[in-house]
Amino acid sequence: MLYENLEFFEALRILAEKAGVAIQKTAGVDQRRYNVLYALNESAKDFFQSRLNPEVGNYLQERGLNKETIKEFEIGFAPVGPDSLTKHLLTAGQPIASVEDAGLTLKTERGNYWDRFRGRIMFPIFNAFGKTVGFTGRILPELENDKTPKYLNSPETPIFNKSRLLFGIHKSKNAIRESRIAVLAEGQMDFLMLWQDGVKNAVATSGTALTIDHLKILRRLADGLIVSLDNDEAGQAATERAIDLAEANDFVIKVAKFGEKDPADFVKNHPGKIKSALETALSAVAYYLDKYPVSGKDRKLSLGEIKKNLRIVLGKIKNVSSSVERGQWLKELEKRSGIGENLLLEEMEALKTGVTREEIESEVVADQVLSRQERIADQLLNLAFSKKEFFEELSRHADFLPEAHRQTLLAEAKDLNDIILLRSSLSLIEKDESKAARQFKELLRQLQLEYWKIKRKIKMEEMNQAKDEKIYQQLLEEFNNISSTIQSLGISPIDLRN
Repeated sequence: MLYENLEFFEALRILAEKAGVAIQKTAGVDQRRYNVLYALNESAKDFFQSRLNPEVGNYLQERGLNKETIKEFEIGFAPVGPDSLTKHLLTAGQPIASVEDAGLTLKTERGNYWDRFRGRIMFPIFNAFGKTVGFTGRILPELENDKTPKYLNSPETPIFNKSRLLFGIHKSKNAIRESRIAVLAEGQMDFLMLWQDGVKNAVATSGTALTIDHLKILRRLADGLIVSLDNDEAGQAATERAIDLAEANDFVIKVAKFGEKDPADFVKNHPGKIKSALETALSAVAYYLDKYPVSGKDRKLSLGEIKKNLRIVLGKIKNVSSSVERGQWLKELEKRSGIGENLLLEEMEALKTGVTREEIESEVVADQVLSRQERIADQLLNLAFSKKEFFEELSRHADFLPEAHRQTLLAEAKDLNDIILLRSSLSLIEKDESKAARQFKELLRQLQLEYWKIKRKIKMEEMNQAKDEKIYQQLLEEFNNISSTIQSLGISPIDLRN
């Protein structure tokens, strides 16, 4: 589970296959549901492959893909008709509820079922072990319009979470592990062109920005990351965000820059040259110092502009997890700016938060909240088992505790007097009772804050997924009520981001 970033049932299934043990007959409800979803996605992949016509094949080859790559990655085509796949799966005996659960069909207002993917080139998305778990569909160029998204992903399902899946990882994980370097591309076409041109340690995101879960997968395989994203404005913003997120998670980062719009165009126009381009990738500090110049020698910059750029770069440096790397960044910044390292260090320390923290906090907030909630709960339990009044007060607020801590609190209630006596004899609590009371009160407040922050985040996700206006308004009201609760507990809008 830890090594391959898998759910329990998936890890169990893989080990059972290796051991030759059949687990299907005794599998639980969740595992049976997973098996159905895997089977449906596999059937859909085969269906899309069978519908790949010469016209679509020619378009893919015009984009630079050869027949071998198209076949190796099992690219297909979703027919333009409204329900071709749905009818195919129903004819094969699949229940409509399961097809809908897999995100392959949609129920219309009239009660009919239409294929989610229509008139699209279909890129199957595989998990780390080559199981088909979802799809990305690219609309045919002749069907593009303002109302139709160019790319469409499968919805979230128990086996598909695009924030935890990297396209191509099933093929490239061994090469990444051997080289200890991963090349990050943006989208399927970039990955496929890199792979086709000999870059076997590449991966790509699928319609989402790089996330901490993506980095957790890569960190077990690699120490270094070469960011190779699109060269347009959106791609540059994504590049900066990827650098900051990866630097905060102890990767050695480089940035590959291409004259063309994206890596796919570079490979198409310069076959056989991509490896050389990756070898000359810029270090993260060089990339930032090029983007945010800190000297007026080469460009006519005002003192205000230089000061602003210095602070941006210092914010980036403050985000770097390695102290050794931070020192190297500061030396390079000193060289570029002509400002002494001590002054730069003093300016960096004066920054309240690194510039990049605000840009990456949306991805790290879940991990931070959960770990912080558990730490607060640990301290509260320690205090609760030291004094009966604390125990009774915490019991009245037990619903705010994580499940494991709540169960511990309830389980130890019958032996409370013995536990308090033991804790007192071991001097595990604050001797100053008034100070301990203040500490307990503040921890309890912080626990409630973390609880409502989690609820607030969940409510926001539900709002983003809501399709019915009435449901959305109800969720919005609940969201506002939670926000009011947070405010009443004494947290500012700035604190909500931390």
